[in-house]
Amino acid sequence: MTPQSFTPSGVTALQTELNALSASDLQTQVSAILSNFSSWLSTNFTLTTDQQTYLSGMDSQFLNYASKQTAFAVWNKLTISLSVSGEPTTFKLIHMGDDIVTTNSPDGFSTSGNLYFEVVYE
Repeated sequence: MTPQSFTPSGVTALQTELNALSASDLQTQVSAILSNFSSWLSTNFTLTTDQQTYLSGMDSQFLNYASKQTAFAVWNKLTISLSVSGEPTTFKLIHMGDDIVTTNSPDGFSTSGNLYFEVVYE
């Protein structure tokens, strides 16, 4: 896969590549997300020095939660979006949310929805 910029369009481009993978290759990516999310991000996105520094200092609980949600979204080919607001400063917040709905019925498992990441500079 081609490393993408860590921008909204880069996230979309990477998702297009992920969605085109075989089930086996997709599972490999999901396993990589779950085993070391920071490393997976660094491998699949071209990060600036500031982004690399920020990533290395992120709270492990947030990264653990984000890895599980991202892996679920990638495996189920749900839309993952990134938005950025404000001008880059030293104070940055990352919000994460979703509108994912899962259903288990006699017809089987189904899921729909989106995973959202928002970077807010203040």
